[in-house]
Amino acid sequence: MANKILQSSILSKSILVLETLGKATGAMRYTDLVRETQLSKSTAHRILSILGSEGLILYDADSKTYRLGIKIMEWAAGIWRDFDLREVALEEMRQLNRETGENVNLAIRDHLEIVYMNRVESFKPVRAVAALGSRASIHCTGLGKALTAFLPSETQVQIANALTYTAMTKNTLANAQGFLDKLADARKFGYALDDCEFRDEIRCIAAPIFDFQGATVGGISVTSLVYRVPRKTLLSWAPFLLTAAHSISRKIGYTGTPMGKVP
Repeated sequence: MANKILQSSILSKSILVLETLGKATGAMRYTDLVRETQLSKSTAHRILSILGSEGLILYDADSKTYRLGIKIMEWAAGIWRDFDLREVALEEMRQLNRETGENVNLAIRDHLEIVYMNRVESFKPVRAVAALGSRASIHCTGLGKALTAFLPSETQVQIANALTYTAMTKNTLANAQGFLDKLADARKFGYALDDCEFRDEIRCIAAPIFDFQGATVGGISVTSLVYRVPRKTLLSWAPFLLTAAHSISRKIGYTGTPMGKVP
């Protein structure tokens, strides 16, 4: 039993060292690593020796600093090679479907369009269904806005100026400034809306999914029919949506705080 406790302690301290190196903006000196982890010098030295012998960290003798090793990068590459956002997000999509009773969609951005990657359909007889693999312009969709709102500001402006703003309904955004204003709203609240902008009979609320670098890699949405779900009800589902998006993001390494502010 004592041996198992000791092994667990070594493992947890090793993980602490790896996490500290992973979060650092560059290589770390020994004294800084000890201060950040609050490990004793002897324990830190022992852990660093173990991790170094396994190729999990690298020591630069010239600068006397430590950084994550090649093996960590190889593991990360393997994870991302096998990464399937559709599979990762499915549990949260099903939960969101149970909470709202409406269609839940997953999409990615492809330049000026979104591509629908997966969905969980409403159990109600009349549904607003987007075919898997189908595309739509980002200017008239909640998912498009959510997938664009957290890009670098200069990228947002470039996209806004490149869009053609085809009028899908009378509510469709007509120009770049209107689109940028909606992106600002999305950043403020953490989610974006399609308020009958793509189809007269459809409303949608969407939130972004972030990866371990804080980059937007996808979006999740709830789509409803206007005659069945009032706008106020759709907005009341924002906490469910934001919780689902944050849960998916955490699965793929996002460590930031949950997005959003519910009006």
